[in-house]
Amino acid sequence: MSSAANMSLYTELLKKYDRPGPRYTSYPTAPVWSTEVGPEVYHQTLREAASQSEVPLSLYCHIPFCRQRCLYCGCNTFITNQPSRPGEYVTTLMREIDATADQLGSRTKVNQFHFGGGTPTHLTVDELSRLLDHFDSRFTFLPDCEKSIEIDPRVTTRAQLDMLASRGFNRLSIGVQEFDPSVQQAIGRVQPQEVVAAAQDYGKSLKFRGINFDLIYGLPRQTVAGFRDTIEKVIAMRPDRLAIYSYAHLPNMLEHQKKINPEDLPSPAVKYELFLTALEMFITAGYHQIGIDHFALPDDELSLAQADGRLHRNFMGYTVQSADEMIGFGMSAIGYIGNSFFQNISKVDPYAKAIEDKGCAIYRGMQLSQNDLVRQYVISNLMCNFQLKYGSFRKRFGVEFDSYFATERESLGEFVSDGLLTLNPQGIEITPLGRTFVRNIAMTFDAYLNSADSKPKATYSRTI
Repeated sequence: MSSAANMSLYTELLKKYDRPGPRYTSYPTAPVWSTEVGPEVYHQTLREAASQSEVPLSLYCHIPFCRQRCLYCGCNTFITNQPSRPGEYVTTLMREIDATADQLGSRTKVNQFHFGGGTPTHLTVDELSRLLDHFDSRFTFLPDCEKSIEIDPRVTTRAQLDMLASRGFNRLSIGVQEFDPSVQQAIGRVQPQEVVAAAQDYGKSLKFRGINFDLIYGLPRQTVAGFRDTIEKVIAMRPDRLAIYSYAHLPNMLEHQKKINPEDLPSPAVKYELFLTALEMFITAGYHQIGIDHFALPDDELSLAQADGRLHRNFMGYTVQSADEMIGFGMSAIGYIGNSFFQNISKVDPYAKAIEDKGCAIYRGMQLSQNDLVRQYVISNLMCNFQLKYGSFRKRFGVEFDSYFATERESLGEFVSDGLLTLNPQGIEITPLGRTFVRNIAMTFDAYLNSADSKPKATYSRTI
């Protein structure tokens, strides 16, 4: 990709395919879910799922608290300086855990557990311990369970990391975003490289594996030269995994983003170059591209799983764990069980009131049809493993891909012409060039996005 001709081709493709589109952490995507799917449906689904007592679950727990809101952030967070609020939230979570576990009965096995936020390490050691004790009292964490947590290195202490390691946590996701001081000032997150390095080094000393860095491109005051310097520093630190996200500037939806001066944002042309710079530097440094925006070292289990076609993806990110069903706990948390999506209320106080009153805070969801499941399978395979095998599709659903997706297959011709994928008798293969555009390719199979009758009124981030 380093030649001028290749860079020019890539830039033209970025311009062509840069459009709003889903990230496909789920299919169907959240904008088409219904508020008619609420607590009663959820409880019934949990009771039905209880019969599969030997099938492990994934658990997600959302901790919304942050000491201050980063200006770029699009997550569900809650800013508080009241020391009592996190402890009260933990108590609410414990009630939700009990109510959910009661419905699940003897189905307690867990092989993936993730804390997201917000800043999960906003909780004190005692608060985290109390919450983990309660999870342990209601669920059985398997010996090879993947336990991961997102941390802000500015507020995470060694005592917290010591406790997490002692409780079996084995993965860390560290928010980096940028090392350029000017960019950090513009996004309200001043975080020197030394702070990140200290968290990474201490995590390694505690035998955390799969330490991940999150970066963002398209931020205010970001330049190609400055971002190149950041990436050089990151590569020198050699994290096991990397994620690089496109900044979505949505001030009409996110009030705090109005504090970002739009004149400081890079132009589309510069944003493309920022992405290409990162892509080339990571691949040159030996990282494998995982999905749309993740990279992993060759010996990391994500790289190995992708090579074997057994990579999975859910709201917690890419994983090798094969739990098909996930329970979400906490404000805004999402679960997937019984071929249905369920999401909790996205505000702290209404969430807490619902848990207190009903033990459940589900406010919307979706029960998937057979057509949804077919398309979910195709999109998931393309997003995770950059391929779809017709034989596996036929074995799973009892239909031929070409007949089921006759219209969609014809639409793939443009991607073939642009060198983004190949079609052969065995299936679909996304080329190395096409990996960056896999969201666009997946959109071909989205029945809701492409239906004039059911197109959701949603604001999606741009695909590049």
